[in-house]
Amino acid sequence: MLIKKLAGEKMYGIGRAAAMCWIHFGNPVEVEIRGQKRILGKYALHLDCPWRIKNSSGTIELGSADIFAPSSGRDAGEAFNWDIQGNNLFDEKAKRLFSKDVQMFVDSVDLSENNDLTVIFSNGFILECFVNASSCEECWRLFKSDSRDGDFIVTGLGIERL
Repeated sequence: MLIKKLAGEKMYGIGRAAAMCWIHFGNPVEVEIRGQKRILGKYALHLDCPWRIKNSSGTIELGSADIFAPSSGRDAGEAFNWDIQGNNLFDEKAKRLFSKDVQMFVDSVDLSENNDLTVIFSNGFILECFVNASSCEECWRLFKSDSRDGDFIVTGLGIERL
């Protein structure tokens, strides 16, 4: 199963495209996206569902709702557009918590009976992703960055593989 291949892999990066969080794992690979070459982690996890990253004490360090909250340096009276890179709390915290200098490896990966995903990292951080659909709506996806064969897709109806 593709998710089990994450065990032992380094967290390569975290970011977002609009409200979807992406997390890359593994050694960097060069891929071409829309005619441009990019360096990504070997595996990509796309989260389109509620998720959170907790520390070893259980405190939430980063969560999906942080994308819609203004960054801490913003004036409360300022107009706020969450979709501008760097404007929201997610962008601020992700940059601080997961810089390129941070060494985090996947210790273990688990799926619940509802396909909620739990990833435990070597530094005690825990990623929890929650399936929040009862339909064929995609909640999260894992795939190899240099190949779109064998995507592991979780919907409210279960697991699909492309």
